[in-house]
Amino acid sequence: SKIEELFSELDKGIEQLKTAQQQLKTYRQSVLKWAFEGRLTNENVKDGELPEGWMFKTIGEIFEVYVGSTPKRNKPEYWNGDINWVSSGEIAFSNITTTKEKITEAGLNNTSCKIHPIGTVIIAMIGEGKTRGQAAILKIAASHNQNTAAIRVDKSKYLSELLYYYFVYKYEENRRIGSGNNQKALNKERVKNIKIPIIPLEEQKQIVQEIESRLSVADKMEESITQSLQQAEVLRQSILKKAFEGRLV
Repeated sequence: SKIEELFSELDKGIEQLKTAQQQLKTYRQSVLKWAFEGRLTNENVKDGELPEGWMFKTIGEIFEVYVGSTPKRNKPEYWNGDINWVSSGEIAFSNITTTKEKITEAGLNNTSCKIHPIGTVIIAMIGEGKTRGQAAILKIAASHNQNTAAIRVDKSKYLSELLYYYFVYKYEENRRIGSGNNQKALNKERVKNIKIPIIPLEEQKQIVQEIESRLSVADKMEESITQSLQQAEVLRQSILKKAFEGRLV
């Protein structure tokens, strides 16, 4: 009876924590929605209208887009060099500061691989799981495989972080763009045709600051909830241990 009473209370607490987790997910998406509707930096934006000075253009109109390549695996002289090489599995809404594999100069020169500078945004084009549509920012110079597209961002016109957050915001939509009949994939042309908001540079900086400030708070709360859920499972075991040591009642 005591076990069931305590487990019932514990389950209610876990349910509330999971509800809070879901609310945080909704909040994050709302922050991005407000940001790209201009509501974080403009007081009076009417529904369906863009703030003054904003417009939409395609990625291909303003950036160079590159598809990567994979050196032949049966050529050991192409691998284990000192050139960073990103695989699609490493594109997971994150900053890329290191790569699992590296290629050599020979591997670079005998493929269509190119080395992209820090600040390049990479989007995964292939995959039916979570991978397709995810993005990352290069924090190191790197090349990449053919399942990913590299977008070289001119920092005098656009912030890499803003493009990255736009991909986070449009993740589900971009996945639908890549839903083909045979293999679910984006391709170079589809990536180039994705429309993004063109925003004055100073306002871009404000938007990124606002997004990061709000998402940072959400991340801390998420961390706290995750710890509490782990503690709940430990507590469940503790209740059972006490019960069968005769110390619960």
